[in-house]
Amino acid sequence: MIAFVAMSFIANAQTKEEGIQMYKYDRFESAKKILEPLSVKDAMANYYLGLSELALEKTNEAKAIFQKYPEDNANNAGLARIYFIEKKPQDAMAILQKVASKTKKKDNNPLRLAADAITYTEGGDPNVAIDWYKKAMLVERTGDLYIGLGDAFRKIQGGGGNAMTNYEYAETFENTKSISNQKMGNLWYAAKVYDSALTKYARASELDSKNPLPYKSLADAYYRIKKYKISKENIEKYLELSDKTADDQMQYANTLYLAKEYQPAVTKMQELITNGIEKPYMYRVIGFSLFELKDYKGAVENMDKLFAKQDPAKIIPQDYMYYGKLLLKDSVKAAQADSYFEKGFAADTTTDKTPLYRELAENLQKDEKYLAAAKWYSKIIESNSPSTEILDYWWTGACYFYAKDYVTADLKFKEMAAKFPTEPSSVFMLARTAFYAKDKTYTNGAASEYYKQYLAMVNDDITKKTELIKAYTYLSTVSYNLKNKADASKYVAKLVEIDPANETAKQLIALIPKMK
Repeated sequence: MIAFVAMSFIANAQTKEEGIQMYKYDRFESAKKILEPLSVKDAMANYYLGLSELALEKTNEAKAIFQKYPEDNANNAGLARIYFIEKKPQDAMAILQKVASKTKKKDNNPLRLAADAITYTEGGDPNVAIDWYKKAMLVERTGDLYIGLGDAFRKIQGGGGNAMTNYEYAETFENTKSISNQKMGNLWYAAKVYDSALTKYARASELDSKNPLPYKSLADAYYRIKKYKISKENIEKYLELSDKTADDQMQYANTLYLAKEYQPAVTKMQELITNGIEKPYMYRVIGFSLFELKDYKGAVENMDKLFAKQDPAKIIPQDYMYYGKLLLKDSVKAAQADSYFEKGFAADTTTDKTPLYRELAENLQKDEKYLAAAKWYSKIIESNSPSTEILDYWWTGACYFYAKDYVTADLKFKEMAAKFPTEPSSVFMLARTAFYAKDKTYTNGAASEYYKQYLAMVNDDITKKTELIKAYTYLSTVSYNLKNKADASKYVAKLVEIDPANETAKQLIALIPKMK
């Protein structure tokens, strides 16, 4: 009997630790199942049960749980988190000051609990959390303290370096090796240094094979470097280790969309909605996916549901962008598209909007909405941003060219030629523009000088064979029509040299000897 009781006690102790570990793995439903029966007599189990409910956005349930242990430091710190969420920062800080004051010479847990409440909730001052973590370290240094301190530094502008340092210290403790690598990966990921992020995430998964979080992060990082198949493989590994909750499945559907598996993404989201699991952003994934599948009517219906159901504060710039692109598909509503594009740019908080302008312009250009695309390429040029590229100038002119607005195309390519005088592509397009605007019959030579200038710049570079054929075809034909036998012979010889089977060359070779 004594042995049985002792073993039961050990099993329960382990179970509590397992519950806490499930919470750290973001497996909140698993954590709840383990911790709920223990919470009746164990204040710390109760605290993590409340944190699990909080992570699942069940604020009222979490509050009721924390209130079960009114004298316990951990549960009071949990209650402070609730007050931060309820926009009562003064009440929250009053509780946390009281919790922190209960730190003893050999017990730094109250300081850590108070600091965590600020670090992992919005509304408190992270500098206070940093101060408390450092004071707790005077009692004892632990991996968890270094993780918390690193996370607190991440909430401060310019705190990334200090965060990385603390994560590196956390890596020296056995119980935080995996999570510290995960955190370092997150820092590299935020800095868009994806190769370094991938290395850290892979290391985190090696150090703890049961930790699902690195696989989720690996999926995101591989997506960013456009390795969509590997991204999908990692999110599937994540699902194997996670609780497969509704959120997990929604994340999977989201990854299917990111991996451009649009129909499976739609099917998965619709399956979840049919089963009573519904969140507004799910309609975004369906709407975006249906747009890519060219089901524009279905895309509009789902985007309308998104706008109707989503908190306006959670509408993202891409929502407006996609809706604007959908309106362009409808000849009746196309005129309204620009207003949604403008809303999208207004909702974006970045200073340099060049990447957004470019993304929109590229999408419109691929859809052959050339005038609309030209407008947004022009915005890139007008922004005079350091991230403006030579291709932005080229596509600005090209979109006007494809829209047959040759006057504006000519102006834009001249601007490009002035800014990049050694770049031949602008000169070639000036020739093409002059041809379509003024000499489609090859009779007046309006494009001749531009083609000659282009040929001098590229020096018959065979990698530009298509452009050379157009140039020599035009010059030889115009020379023939203008009765310039010497130039006609010279240019047709060049044309044959580059393209021996050229039909125009064959015709001219037969006609030129008959010229006077």
